Amino acid sequence: MAGRILKEDIDTLREQADIVAVVGDYTTLKRAGRSFKGLCPFHSERTPSFNVTPDGNFFTCFGCGESGDIYDFLMRIEGLDFPEAVEQLARRTGFTLRYEQMSARERRAVGERSRLVAVTAAARDFFTRQLYADDGRVARDYLKSRGFGKQEAEAFELGFAPNRWDALSRALTAEGVDERDLITTGLALRNDRGGLRDRFRGRLIFPIHDPGGDVIGFGGRVLPELDYGDFEPPKYLNSAETPLYKKHRVLYGVRQARSDIVRAEQVLVCEGYTDVMALFQAGVGNAVATCGTAVGVEHLRMLSRYASRVVLAFDGDAAGVAAAERAWEAAREVADGGDGARLDLRVLVLPEGQDPADLAAELGPDGMRRAVDDATPVVPFVIRHRLADAELSTEAGRTSALKAALEVLGREPDADLRREWARTEIADRIGLSYGFVATSAARQGVALDAHEGVARPVRTADATTGSGRAGNDRARTRARLERSVLRVAMQHPELLPDEWYELTEEDLTHPRAKAVWRAVTAAGGAGVPLAVVIDHADDDAVRGTLRQLALEDDPETEDREAAPAVAAGRVRRLLADRLEVEEARLRAELAELNHATDPERVLEMQRELGERQRRRRQLMTQPDA
Repeated sequence: MAGRILKEDIDTLREQADIVAVVGDYTTLKRAGRSFKGLCPFHSERTPSFNVTPDGNFFTCFGCGESGDIYDFLMRIEGLDFPEAVEQLARRTGFTLRYEQMSARERRAVGERSRLVAVTAAARDFFTRQLYADDGRVARDYLKSRGFGKQEAEAFELGFAPNRWDALSRALTAEGVDERDLITTGLALRNDRGGLRDRFRGRLIFPIHDPGGDVIGFGGRVLPELDYGDFEPPKYLNSAETPLYKKHRVLYGVRQARSDIVRAEQVLVCEGYTDVMALFQAGVGNAVATCGTAVGVEHLRMLSRYASRVVLAFDGDAAGVAAAERAWEAAREVADGGDGARLDLRVLVLPEGQDPADLAAELGPDGMRRAVDDATPVVPFVIRHRLADAELSTEAGRTSALKAALEVLGREPDADLRREWARTEIADRIGLSYGFVATSAARQGVALDAHEGVARPVRTADATTGSGRAGNDRARTRARLERSVLRVAMQHPELLPDEWYELTEEDLTHPRAKAVWRAVTAAGGAGVPLAVVIDHADDDAVRGTLRQLALEDDPETEDREAAPAVAAGRVRRLLADRLEVEEARLRAELAELNHATDPERVLEMQRELGERQRRRRQLMTQPDA
């Protein structure tokens, strides 16, 4: 999108949107006091630890540590960048965004995209109506023969293009759509007489969406029961390249699969539309398909926003290996592109004659998920293919096989994986010692460590003494105390005693507690709205801690009568600890003084020591101190 969204609109939308309604699309929420609680959509759990707070529109999970505001949630669950999250939330809520620093040309581009998306949406609606009309029975019967029903048709917004030359063009121009826009979106072409003819005729229609949910193109499949006359159309036909549709950047089903991809932290890439639908039907929702092209850089760059593991559903034949190698090359280009997207690329080898849909039907949802989880990393997959046809019974054959396998291994950038696969995929399979493989690799320019053992680092805890463990226990106890004080400041500032205002950042020992204190102080002190405090936090980690503190349960302060004394006691313990440290310092200085030559200084320090002792006793003798 050209131009920046006005900050005023970003802030207003954040405040007005209902985070409970948005999150409720991904997990069931139940009210729990001031917030709502449910199972975390970002990790598997049985006991709800995911909290959503309407006051401030933020969320936090005490299980996996994820937290943020409504935009952070959409970015994480949908794999969006920040502007996309803002724009998606605006679409959800009907909020009109404004943009700044847009030239006249940029404004025209924004307007053109909006106009063209409206045309493709109108076409999608037309195709959907036709699917359920009388002429669409042939398409419905085909879907039924493939085991698909209304649920799948609605989930993927399937449609039917009537077997007529200009059914779509006539319908949309009658609704006021400009003929030029039908041509620009690839839905129609000029015929010999200057009129329009539809690109898609007599086909089951698969709308193709961009990650934001806009329809940008279509795929169409011929139907066995239709008569196409003397013309033999291709089995599948996709949209032509348009300002909206770029096949090298498009993946079918990404809109439906995106949240499942994020939750599973991996994506399964298939070759066919119906594969994606069958997997969806089988309960495997994290599958997408390429639109008639090989997996490329732009595909993987898009997927890297949602998950780090990409599993390719390919045949184990030479064509499948070649496709896997092309995808691997694209993955390396993505990793080298400076965006830090290091993908774990794997291959789910399909049994001969089966597609992903067949495999899902055979294994069931749980078995299919296990198969995807156990998919072969791309390097072993390619190496195994190199060795499959090798003549390993002769010295010359083993030498040739070793050279071919090392050529593949040398493209793996991870040194640990190179060592592992040199041993398991090359040495063990060819029947050579690891040392020989490592030496051969070095001659071939592939770096391997010839030593099989790796020293295990000694953990600090293994070598600690009893006093060290006691020190760790004291540090943990102190951290819990500091957190409990800051929790009161975030949730119940009215309970804080006067001594709160005596505290400084130096009274806190944990780095995160200090950072929270700085944010609260910079925002104006305890009692300031959470959103304001978050704006003053140093980084995302501190913002996450602030949100957790605002939501954490505190059983000791639930009793409203006892809560003031509990809160006061915690603050006073922090002050008493400071005084105890100062007393120790004064005693150490007194021990160094000469009472005979510096009596006045001795008396002054004795008075200071006495004042701190009295103050500490006073604090410690008050209730709950």
